[in-house]
Amino acid sequence: MPHCPEFLHTAMPSRLPPPCLLSRRGVRGFALVAVAVSAALSSGVSHAGPWFEPVRLGAAVGAGNDAAMARLEARWDLKHDLWATSSQSLRLRLGIEASAGVWNPHGGGGNALGDLGLTPILRLQGAGSSGVFLEAGVGVHALSRTHLSDDKVFSTAFQFGDRVAVGYRFGDALDSELALRLQHYSNAGIKEPNPGINFLLLQYSARF
Repeated sequence: MPHCPEFLHTAMPSRLPPPCLLSRRGVRGFALVAVAVSAALSSGVSHAGPWFEPVRLGAAVGAGNDAAMARLEARWDLKHDLWATSSQSLRLRLGIEASAGVWNPHGGGGNALGDLGLTPILRLQGAGSSGVFLEAGVGVHALSRTHLSDDKVFSTAFQFGDRVAVGYRFGDALDSELALRLQHYSNAGIKEPNPGINFLLLQYSARF
């Protein structure tokens, strides 16, 4: 009989049965979920045109002490600032990002695992279409399993993801951006062990 995904066993109380089963094609299933989530978000936001700017699509790659990461990201920013100075020289903005990524462990005894995330992001930027910006955000992530390698095992597949970033807007036709991001994952002490993991990522994105 096929088994349920490990994150369902770790995230739910032991007295409750997991609500679904996982076949040997679990990795493919995880990829299909990522596509479905992205499609649903795109569809929902496309009907909220007055609220959001055109979708920003991006890719990020990087590594940490325990693994390398590659991820695809879709982000929707509110059209209106949360706060701005009277001269608009400093603006605080809000966006929400959906992501799907893969971690490839450095240590032995491990295989690549998947990561789905949803993160609200605050951005501080200047006026105009180009210039430097700062970002910070805290979101939620679901890992496809908790065993990354012999050296890195998480107690829960549910993880919080917090990040800080500095980047530059080029002001071109695609509104391109390049950013350097520090990304941290942990379960905030919900269950031990809680080793956490860090990544330094380089991200490129543009509006379509």
